Amino acid sequence: MPGRAERGASRHTFPLGVALAAALALLSATPTPALADPLPPGFVRLADVDPTIRQDIRYAGRDNFLRRKVDGYDAPVCVLTTQAAKALSSVQKVVAARGLTLVVFDCYRPARAVADMVRWTREAGPPDPQWYPTVRRGDLIAKGYIGELSSHSRGSTLDLAIADATSAVHPACGAPDGDTLDFGTGFDCFDPMSETAHRPLPAEAAANRKMLLAAMHAAGFRNYAREWWHFTLAKEPFPKQRFDFPVTAP
Repeated sequence: MPGRAERGASRHTFPLGVALAAALALLSATPTPALADPLPPGFVRLADVDPTIRQDIRYAGRDNFLRRKVDGYDAPVCVLTTQAAKALSSVQKVVAARGLTLVVFDCYRPARAVADMVRWTREAGPPDPQWYPTVRRGDLIAKGYIGELSSHSRGSTLDLAIADATSAVHPACGAPDGDTLDFGTGFDCFDPMSETAHRPLPAEAAANRKMLLAAMHAAGFRNYAREWWHFTLAKEPFPKQRFDFPVTAP
């Protein structure tokens, strides 16, 4: 025989089935946090393949020729196709054996970022002594320094240099690359000096360009002759497709 208190409690106890149904209804009504969209199939973040490669993604900040963040760069992260990332890792092993490291400045570039750059060129502006010392802003597309369509948007193109923590190069034109080797100019110097085979160049800069070119060619990359830092995987997986997903952190 239950006591008085127990009898009182039993009058207010819901049947088990009713309580379970109420709990399930509450769970279904509670919003769950949205998960970040994964990268499209065939793409990886470089750090997940080779975290030893240094990343200095310039378009995610202000230290670039637009002097501001570029549309689509929500994080300073290098994203590449899986094939390009693995090929680049093989290059890193070669330069690391010499006590050096690769440093990447740009990798996959969303189509919206390319459109942002193109719009920027249509704004009036004189030459910029740091980034394009001899060319007017409105002529950068015609001169081949900025493309209305970019191979970067296919995911297997990247801009890079080789760095040595003991050096300190401060080029007159292009990005202040800090500890990269001397390549004659900095990254994104829109000037004939940036042509891969430009001569005359100081002997050290010419040798460093040759070293980068040879290492990248051996891994299956081809160079864009107007820019010593610009390479595309020859057997890229998306040769005719451009992507527009933003660059994000994991």
